[in-house]
Parts: sequence; C-alpha cells; structure tokens
Amino acid sequence: MKKLLLVGALALFGAVNAQTQKGTWMLSGKTELSFNSAKTKLEVQGNNFGEAKTTTVSLSPAASYFVIDNLAVGLGLSYTSQKIEDQKSNTFAILPQATYFFPVNGEVKPFIEAGIGYAANKTTIMDEDANFNGLAYGFGAGVAYFINPNVAFNLGVNYSAANLKYKENSDLKNNTNNIGVGLGISVFLK
Repeated sequence: MKKLLLVGALALFGAVNAQTQKGTWMLSGKTELSFNSAKTKLEVQGNNFGEAKTTTVSLSPAASYFVIDNLAVGLGLSYTSQKIEDQKSNTFAILPQATYFFPVNGEVKPFIEAGIGYAANKTTIMDEDANFNGLAYGFGAGVAYFINPNVAFNLGVNYSAANLKYKENSDLKNNTNNIGVGLGISVFLK
C-alpha cells in the first residue's frame, strides 16, 4: 500500500511539473479585488485637474504558450471600469505578455509576469465623452497553487499603468497607475 501511495504521489508531482513545460498552453483569467488603490490624474497643457483616489475592479483574461520550460508568452486582455463621483471611465487594453514560473518542487509555484501594449479609454465627465489611447504596461509577482495537474489558482500583486492621450488634442492626457492584488485561475492544456 505504501508503494502504491508513493507511486501515485510521484505521478501527480510529475504531472504538475509537466504543466509548465515547453509545448503547454495556459488559459487564465484574473480579477483585481477591492484591495486596489488607484491614483488617476488628468493633465491639460501641463496643468493637473481632477486628481482622485478610487477603488477598482478589473478583469484580465489571457492565453499563453510555453516556449521553453517555465516561460510562457502570450496575449492578455484587460477591461477596467471606474466611477468617481460624476466621472465614469472604461478602459480596454491588449498586452503581449510573458510569465515565468520558478522551477520549484510541489504544488505551489512562484511566478513573475510582465506585459506592454495598447490601451483605449472612454471617460465621461458631466455627460461629456473623451476618448484616449496610448501605451499600457504592467508587471507583477505571485504564486500559483495547482489543485490538480490542469488547474491552478493564482494570487499575486501587480502594478499597471497607462499613459494615454486625447484623440482630438494631444495636450489632454490621462495617466493611470494601479497597484493591486489579483486573484485568478489558470487552466493548462498539453
């Protein structure tokens, strides 16, 4: 009986490690919980207006492919919606990204991730719409807990930023910086 348990444990360990090997797909999604603190600053011709702090919830699905063991590259999407008093803001971003899982034994694997890409934002202030677009980037670190060989829960801390300009007047800028705690799930397919 002990030998059977040992063989089963070794097989499960090998299956978990195989999930971050070259040739595996990772589909993931995460949401940033209310632990986020965001600072948004609106700049017009060098003058700052409407600086405010808010709490944000965002959704971020991604698909990545392991190009070498423990390193996945892919494409992430992000949607964030904020409301501060009479101001509403919706941001959509598309970010090529990379995720590296540290090669450790067991069901818990630390990881780091980074991405850079394009973001578009629509901000409504007093029933007036303004559309912004530009550079978005972010990075983070966390741990993935594999509940079985194909599914892991992720918990991490991340930083994201967007430096956006108004489409009709490049002197009008919308710069956003976020620090948050993300909770998500990843599915690994061979």
